[in-house]
Amino acid sequence: MSQETGITVVVFGISLLLDVVAELGAEARAEKKMRTADGATHEVDYVVKDGAAEVGVQVDKKSEKVTLIPRDCNAGPGKALAGRIAQRWAYSKAVGELKRKGYAVAKEEKQADGTVRVVMQRWR
Repeated sequence: MSQETGITVVVFGISLLLDVVAELGAEARAEKKMRTADGATHEVDYVVKDGAAEVGVQVDKKSEKVTLIPRDCNAGPGKALAGRIAQRWAYSKAVGELKRKGYAVAKEEKQADGTVRVVMQRWR
C-alpha cells in the first residue's frame, strides 16, 4: 500500500515561489514527472533540487494551489527542503505584503530553532 505525502501551499503566481527557490540557493527545472522513493510516479510542473534533496512542485492551474512532494517521501532531506520552501514562501509573502502597505523591516532575528522573528514598523 502506498501513501502519498506532500506540503500544500496556496500560491498566487508561481514567480514568487521560483524567487524563493533561488533565495534558498536551490534550482528549479521544468519537468513533467517525478518518481518518489516509494516507487510512485507524480505529475509535476517543476523539480527543485538542492544538493541531494529533490522536491516536485505540482501547480493546480485553476486554484493556483501548489503541492510540494519530497522525492524521499516522509523523511530525509527532501522533506526538509519542502519545509524550507514553504517557510521561506510564507516569510516572503508576509514581508512583501507589509512592505506594500508602507512598513519596513526594523529588525530580523533568526532563532535557535530555525524560525525567523521579524519586527516591522511604519512611520506616519
